Amino acid sequence: MNGQKKTLSNQLSSLVLPKLKGLSEKNAKKVLSIVEKSVATIAKKYVKLVQDQEKEAAKAKEKADKAKKKLAEKEAKKKAKLAKKAAEIKQVAQLMAKESAPAVPKPVTKVPAKPKAKAVKK
Repeated sequence: MNGQKKTLSNQLSSLVLPKLKGLSEKNAKKVLSIVEKSVATIAKKYVKLVQDQEKEAAKAKEKADKAKKKLAEKEAKKKAKLAKKAAEIKQVAQLMAKESAPAVPKPVTKVPAKPKAKAVKK
């Protein structure tokens, strides 16, 4: 970041110094040193603020990712719970179906009735 600070301070100095014309050599040197110190301070603060802003954005993104992950886990647990409940209901239904199914009836064979003997009249 040191190179970035120097570049920024050079750019600011090149913008400010041309506006300060008409000074004696002694006063120009004083103004030049003051401007360079001020510009360096401004550059340092600017770079620091940019870094802080990037850190905050990264924290916010991380927090959002955590929240998203937590929500996904919660949904997965909910789905697993529902699936478990559905499986249990299915098993209960199968057991109930086995219990209520009628026993296999034995085939009924009709035995033909014996013919009644007719009484013979004499």
